[in-house]
Amino acid sequence: MELYFKDLISEEASLDKLVDNLMLVVQGADEFAEAAGDKLAVPKEEFASRLARLKHNCRRLQQQAVGGAVAADKVIRQHPYSTLGLAFAAGVVAGILAMRCRGQDAD
Repeated sequence: MELYFKDLISEEASLDKLVDNLMLVVQGADEFAEAAGDKLAVPKEEFASRLARLKHNCRRLQQQAVGGAVAADKVIRQHPYSTLGLAFAAGVVAGILAMRCRGQDAD
């Protein structure tokens, strides 16, 4: 038995959109560096190396996120009831902790 929830995660909160936005920032920084030319406070080579490192980290983040999502999906599909029980238990623990913190704040 498999359940599909098409709109479980909103489009605005998707990880892909975050990575796309980061790539746009990288692209904008690259264009800025080209437009600024020699007027940069940081040497152009250092700026380019930092930009390349940022691009690499964005790609790595995207790959890790996709890998994590695929692994989580696989585990949830293999053990749906265990996952549901674990999520319920985590919610109960979080609720108890929230109530304890709220009680301490009232003092």
